[in-house]
Amino acid sequence: MLVRFNEISPHGSQYDIRKIDGIEGSAGLVLCGSLDVRCSLTRKGDAKVELQGWLKATLLLECDRCLASYRREVDTALQMLFEVETGASWQVKDLDYRIPDLDTIVLDAPVIDLDDVIRQQLYLALPMKSLCSDQCRGICSRCGANRNHGPCGCADEHENSPFAVLAQLKKE
Repeated sequence: MLVRFNEISPHGSQYDIRKIDGIEGSAGLVLCGSLDVRCSLTRKGDAKVELQGWLKATLLLECDRCLASYRREVDTALQMLFEVETGASWQVKDLDYRIPDLDTIVLDAPVIDLDDVIRQQLYLALPMKSLCSDQCRGICSRCGANRNHGPCGCADEHENSPFAVLAQLKKE
């Protein structure tokens, strides 16, 4: 959904988004359940717009240890400032950046792609290491069995390990 700055009401515009086209084709993003985005866009001058709102979704992820699928709830606040750069302002901003400027998204044209903003926020909500649980035991490196469902029956080969000597030192 493209929103032009001049389409935003002087008192702000409200948006309720339940579906984003093409999100299922995005790498790593699989929605299971509904997407619920409520946001408002408020003009802060001719070249600035503030977005505030809330994003709720349920993502289907794959565990990095056991490769099982699991659900992850995303419930996050949205707060961004969009600004269209003018020709004269870039020289001043290049010299003097402040902390609030780092939260500003610079646009080439006075148009906000809400679908892209929501897609980016969903990617940012993904964990660095995707685990189905903190106690996930992963898969067996020898037979590939999921060790969360029980022991796999493979014999432990600590004796053949080059680190077995270190384990003996630790015991002493």
